[in-house]
Amino acid sequence: MLSKLVQFKKLKKHFGPNNAFLLSLSLIFHKQNLRLYSGKFDVELRKNTKDLETFEEIFFTNLYDVSLPFTPKTIVDAGANIGLASVFFHLKYPKAEIVAIEIEKQNMEQIKRNTKSIENFELLQKGLFNRKTFFKVEDPYHATNSFQIREVASSEPFDIESITLDEIINLKNWQTIDILKIDIEGAEKELFESNYENWLPKTKVIFIETHDRMRPKCSHTVTTTINKYNFMLYTTTEGTLVYFNQDLINI
Repeated sequence: MLSKLVQFKKLKKHFGPNNAFLLSLSLIFHKQNLRLYSGKFDVELRKNTKDLETFEEIFFTNLYDVSLPFTPKTIVDAGANIGLASVFFHLKYPKAEIVAIEIEKQNMEQIKRNTKSIENFELLQKGLFNRKTFFKVEDPYHATNSFQIREVASSEPFDIESITLDEIINLKNWQTIDILKIDIEGAEKELFESNYENWLPKTKVIFIETHDRMRPKCSHTVTTTINKYNFMLYTTTEGTLVYFNQDLINI
């Protein structure tokens, strides 16, 4: 467990001293339902959810705080949950365009609240996948940060449609995806099984958490496909793998 001083220093780095002080007080008194007034936008965490745990994971560890030899301009936050990773990336790279993808309706509403004043931000309620299809959204673990998708036929009732990374690249008219953050509860297996030949070599940095406990051999599929290209496993942070595309990044 981080000391209160270390927590304050980390919060100050991201949010500034005043908000760091308010956040530190909220954490000391175990207030899960807190709101951060951070100038341009608010960050709100919900009671009786995994939101506080997710906040601490992103802002107290080095989950996504990796030094890069360039300034990212295009970011995909796949599996955005309540938008805290998007907030982190916006604070670190304020001029970057961010596309956030989330499958669950209540999380979507929370993302809207947490990112409502962030410019160059687009939110999509879709499931990231390797092809066009349809899904039911399921909650097998009865948590707020582990929703999963189950593919259904187009003739069946469905909750959301899929979206591919090639569609996002075309939609945004991007030349590259500078940061691709993937935390999609097992669907990474299909994402790296096929139809990656266009978007993967155009991706500079990948942050990915694999979920073999949900989908066996997820990590094997991801690493096998990434190793077909000139990616280097740069580091591992709290179970998240960080890959650098050496064809696009000079290290």
